[in-house]
Amino acid sequence: VGSPISYTSIAEDVNISPNTVKKYIGLFEALFIVFRVSPFSNNIARSIKKEPKIYFYDLGMVAEDTGMKFENLVALSLLAHTIRKQDYEGRVIDLAYIKNKEGKEVDFLLAENESPIELIEAKTSDSKISTMLKYFSEKYSIPGKQIVYQLNNEYQSNAIQVLKAEKYLSGL
Repeated sequence: VGSPISYTSIAEDVNISPNTVKKYIGLFEALFIVFRVSPFSNNIARSIKKEPKIYFYDLGMVAEDTGMKFENLVALSLLAHTIRKQDYEGRVIDLAYIKNKEGKEVDFLLAENESPIELIEAKTSDSKISTMLKYFSEKYSIPGKQIVYQLNNEYQSNAIQVLKAEKYLSGL
């Protein structure tokens, strides 16, 4: 949960081919066990080559790690948000994540009509703005939100808001 998936690594761990792993994950998606969050790229061919992240529809399937459960909850909430926007408003909103060649990454990116509109970083308790969120927000002029599970005071710094999770998620 929350890390780019390596089909080859999983295949080696369970002694099957990477194509079989891809088929199983496709089956899990069809059965609504997991969903995929792909990396954002304006180049579709490049995006397909990059590894997606896998999240569960059922939080009970996620390990006991609070950070992983929280990130999965945020992913699930953002997925539901994008589906509602498409179904009710006819807007083409995609959920992705962003990662560059140097390994800098932000948990989520919302794009409308293939143009980034918001960066989102999920944290359990860190109220200090993520350096990666700040980097991508400044580099690409995209507003960012750091969603924090345990936060005392919300604040904004330039184009980045640090928000309480319950407030942000309930407003989706």
